Amino acid sequence: MLLDLRYVRNFFTLNYEYNFKIMKNVLISVGGNCESNVLNLKINFDEIIAVDSGIEHLNKFSLIPTVLIGDFDSISKDDYQSAVDNNIPIKTYQKNKDATDFELSLQNIKNPHDKNIIIIGGEGGEIDHLLSIFSIISNIDFYENVTWLYQKETILFKNDISLQIEKNKKFSLIPLKEVKSLNIDGAKWNLKNKDVDSGQSLTLRNETTENILKISCQKGKFVLIY
Repeated sequence: MLLDLRYVRNFFTLNYEYNFKIMKNVLISVGGNCESNVLNLKINFDEIIAVDSGIEHLNKFSLIPTVLIGDFDSISKDDYQSAVDNNIPIKTYQKNKDATDFELSLQNIKNPHDKNIIIIGGEGGEIDHLLSIFSIISNIDFYENVTWLYQKETILFKNDISLQIEKNKKFSLIPLKEVKSLNIDGAKWNLKNKDVDSGQSLTLRNETTENILKISCQKGKFVLIY
């Protein structure tokens, strides 16, 4: 009997926590503010990547990184020395390079298509850093595996999702490029086969009316913030 892969994908998406249990999980902690609490996910991480001063957030959560990477232009001397004293593997990069430390952290993940990648940090701070994280995730070919915990919100990068969610939950959908035949079901303002250009505000500030939110498109990709 052949399995319908669309059903399998939606099953795993609907069972968000279950998905974390059957796939390997990678945590990336980047610099900047971090108001989110990754411990609320209640999952185990197979890899924990500290990106430069992002190690501060891991210390706060009593999480030990499996590797510390970066050009170390923002990490404190005490945090760096603590990593050395605790025999944490360290990968050092030149300050003058063609990729950000965050981008290099993604490149350090082996077989990223088979893993859940959770990001913390990167909140506030310099606007170019914030936008670069957003842009980098949007353009990697395993973007659908990435979850960014940003303050009290969750940011997902998708082109098709069925999400178990509470009713009356505010959410926004941001097209990353033109989205063809967009469908939204389970919301105050549903859509059916609607083309939405990047830059349009049509899909901002919506609200769930059901416990299942379904969003799909024929072509394109979007960011879901809730």
